[in-house]
Amino acid sequence: MTGQSDTDRIDNVAPGDLISLTPPDAPQDEARQYKVVFTESRKDDSGTTMIVTLEGDDGETCDMELPADTVVTRTLESKWESPQSPTEHDN
Repeated sequence: MTGQSDTDRIDNVAPGDLISLTPPDAPQDEARQYKVVFTESRKDDSGTTMIVTLEGDDGETCDMELPADTVVTRTLESKWESPQSPTEHDN
């Protein structure tokens, strides 16, 4: 069974994570699942913005610019394959 967390923020994800979020241009109830490829944060007077490269089911990637406090649903087991893994893994 896959663990889910609906209280994660986009600034807490790392490459390799599987997340679900509603893209800014989609209706509120159209969450989509993505694999996180790359993250970068940018701070300015209005706060912190995350620039996230995401890979969809079809293998295409897209960049999204989102506020750092954007709520996402993350598949917790995906953290084992990310740089934030608490143990080292041989690939």
